[in-house]
Amino acid sequence: MSGDVTDRPPRAERQRIAQARAEAGVTAVAPFVARALAATFVAALVLPHAGQLVSEPGFYRDLAATPPPAAALRAAGADPAAGGARALIARVTAANRTLLARARAIEDRLADDSVIGRRIRPVVQGALTRWFGAGTAQVELGGGGWLFYRADLDHATGPGFLEPRILRRRASAGDTLTAARAPDPRPALTALHAQLAARGIRLMLAPVPVKPSADADRAGGNGGGEFRSAVVPNLSWPTLERDLDAAGVTRFDVHATLAALHAEGRAPLYLATDTHWRPATVQRVAADLARFIEQSVTLAPRADAYETRDVEVANIGDTARLLDLGPSGRGYPPETVTLRRVETPAAAPWRPSRDAEVLLLGDSFTNVYALDALGWGVSAGLAEQLSVELGRPVDRIAQNDQGAVAPRRLLAAAMAREPQRFARTRVVVYQFATRELSQGDWAIVNLPPPGAPPPVRPPDLWSPDGAERTTVEATLVAAGSVPRPGSVPYRDHIVALHLTAIEIVEGPAAGAGRDAVVYVRSMIDNELTPAAAWQPGDRVRLAIEAWANVAPDLDGINRGELTDPSLLLALPWWGVP
Repeated sequence: MSGDVTDRPPRAERQRIAQARAEAGVTAVAPFVARALAATFVAALVLPHAGQLVSEPGFYRDLAATPPPAAALRAAGADPAAGGARALIARVTAANRTLLARARAIEDRLADDSVIGRRIRPVVQGALTRWFGAGTAQVELGGGGWLFYRADLDHATGPGFLEPRILRRRASAGDTLTAARAPDPRPALTALHAQLAARGIRLMLAPVPVKPSADADRAGGNGGGEFRSAVVPNLSWPTLERDLDAAGVTRFDVHATLAALHAEGRAPLYLATDTHWRPATVQRVAADLARFIEQSVTLAPRADAYETRDVEVANIGDTARLLDLGPSGRGYPPETVTLRRVETPAAAPWRPSRDAEVLLLGDSFTNVYALDALGWGVSAGLAEQLSVELGRPVDRIAQNDQGAVAPRRLLAAAMAREPQRFARTRVVVYQFATRELSQGDWAIVNLPPPGAPPPVRPPDLWSPDGAERTTVEATLVAAGSVPRPGSVPYRDHIVALHLTAIEIVEGPAAGAGRDAVVYVRSMIDNELTPAAAWQPGDRVRLAIEAWANVAPDLDGINRGELTDPSLLLALPWWGVP
């Protein structure tokens, strides 16, 4: 029997197929229903935009300001006759990324800042939270009113960050706008250890467990008052410990301190509606860390005396804000804590000392009680508590986000700009949240070698050395990246600008016609500032002063840096539009 007969489906199956085709082909929709569905669909597309245009007519100005592809290519220097095919491809790629980034920024602004989004999203999220116990893509609800950052849960409960398949996946996870991150922390940490050792500086790592690892009972939905769980690390933590020990990298065990606090009945160790630790936990870690430093390195005799006083602070935690339930928090009221504020004998706030023997590199766990932008008070962070416990000054370089790479890059830039600052440094304590081990960028950052000559800065770069406050108009050449509001637990942001063709409006004329690097606020309390919308080619007006004047109060805020390596070495300005 021929194949075309034996391969045919049975008769009953053919009949079912024919019936399904007939029914699908004659689906009937009444004219009224069809018109109603079409009208609903069109209204869903049109009404949000119509409402936005009525309530905020200027909201869509960015659409008109977006350069067309040809203009972006010209701005990127994509001249087919210049530089050959490879240079042309690089310029076209850069222009394409500029356009894609601009389109994504417009989409994000429409999603986050539109009137309908601002008014409806908190209501809907509040209903989901109260009635269904639902969090968001970034926040998970725990027990007893506790909230957890999703990235922290992913690190604590996910696969080992050193598993080969995980490393391969992260190494290939880049896209058109974002390069893939270096996933393995071991090469970066051993390189930092070796580079500091060449300068006679001891590196001490201090990875801080994330909240679900430290107060694991509440992450599991336990609503009781007992905290019985020990510290729960990621599955790859023992492997990292073993490999770092084998490489001779000194490690202070924050896990052991937190486990001891659990054993003493001191839990909870972290804030209920925030990603960070409680003040008492910071103080205990600082005390243990100070003893560890003094046992490992010989320091100068204790000299500085500090005064401390207790201060109560109330704040809505960062994870509660990420839920976007509106100003009231709707069920997650402000949390009150008691800080040990550190001051000088003259009652002045503690300040980092630029010639201290101990330097603390850190992230938001260092800044949480030190940086006013985080809302939990000032002069009571990890560096301040470490100063008290050591009885000595401490230097600090810290930035809230990107703890895997940002502090190391800031250290490298500071060493290149101000090598004399580190002449007396004996110890660098590198604190970072353990989530960075599974999610951070561990690219190797090269520190300037000992005795390296001063960096060569672009000749037209205007430095704020000794300059007075000045009002300028200038053309924006490039800007760092600005995060989407609500996409990170930190509500403030600063962006770096490269300005050119500077015109002095008021003040010393030394910078006329030159270039400058200027930091400005790009986000305040999760609201983008007008500066966040500035684009290359815009003519802007700013009052500028030396960044060093404001750095003690603003240095820890997240920053979007410029990508040009030569500009990272510039002494920056601080600008106010």
